[in-house]
Amino acid sequence: MNVFVYGTLLVPKIWNAVTASPNLVSHPAVLTGYTNFRVRNAVYPGIVKVADPRAAVNGRVFCDISDRAIQRLDAYEDTFYARETRTVCLPDGSELGAEVYCVPEEKAAAILSDEPWTLAWFERHALDDFWAATFGR
Repeated sequence: MNVFVYGTLLVPKIWNAVTASPNLVSHPAVLTGYTNFRVRNAVYPGIVKVADPRAAVNGRVFCDISDRAIQRLDAYEDTFYARETRTVCLPDGSELGAEVYCVPEEKAAAILSDEPWTLAWFERHALDDFWAATFGR
């Protein structure tokens, strides 16, 4: 199974802590037709499908994830996310099916803020506190 990540799991130490799978093959990838925002009162993002076909979320697709790592990812993600199979685009133009943790459209207004989320912002302003609160180290 492949998994597309777009938020906190892009940070290698978070990916490794959550999945216990540090040496997987992965590629940069893009999920079109979606956009990402900060979750209300949180420092992590959620993505939601939008009508704009130009919308896109940059992330990374990890390949051949074990069932145990998927269970660990399911436990890590908040309960409002829905794990859905989507098609992501790789830099060479090829496409790959991957599981994606999305915010259901009907719940997005209640769950997501109107603030865009970026990895650069997270790493600069929230990573250390998020790590301490989540992993206690």
